[in-house]
Amino acid sequence: MGEKPKEERKGGVTRRDALVAVGGLAVGAVIGASLFSRREVVRETATVTVTQPTTVTVTQPPPPPPAAVYPRTKLANIAEIAPGRSLSREYAGVRVWVIKLRERAEGGVGPDGDVVAFVPVCTHMGGPLVFDAQTNCAVCQIHYSQFDLTRAGKVVVGHATQNLVQLVLEYDEKTGDIYAVGINQLVYGKFRNL
Repeated sequence: MGEKPKEERKGGVTRRDALVAVGGLAVGAVIGASLFSRREVVRETATVTVTQPTTVTVTQPPPPPPAAVYPRTKLANIAEIAPGRSLSREYAGVRVWVIKLRERAEGGVGPDGDVVAFVPVCTHMGGPLVFDAQTNCAVCQIHYSQFDLTRAGKVVVGHATQNLVQLVLEYDEKTGDIYAVGINQLVYGKFRNL
């Protein structure tokens, strides 16, 4: 048997031709990059001997500012908070909600662990929130993001990507007073909380 005659191509580029061309370009780029190596900057230092006494002033950087300490502020008494209703207060210059959710919540205080406090501002674009007592969620008025207040303000649905800002609370069993002692994250629209 004889060899098959080669078929002649009638114009056009085959896949093999394209791959060979791309491979050739890649090899050329690597070789070109190695030929034009980067220049290194060499810094020279000199030692100078001074025979006269001199005065040297060394300036130290200022010490870092002290860590912000949140104030311990009374928000409410357990008797003032109606179950399923939000009570509006102010803490560290920010409007906050104090809510008795009627079910145990993450970060909750009080006899039933169901009293929580949140900043009623959406973490998506700073929109105002409303409290829905049926679902224990805060709902944004602009894009309808929902935050589950029983699960530390976790985003349930919507455009928001961060949980709701929650206050750290303390409960005094003797008096029934509820104190705010901190905020768990940066409040929307602020550079610092204090």
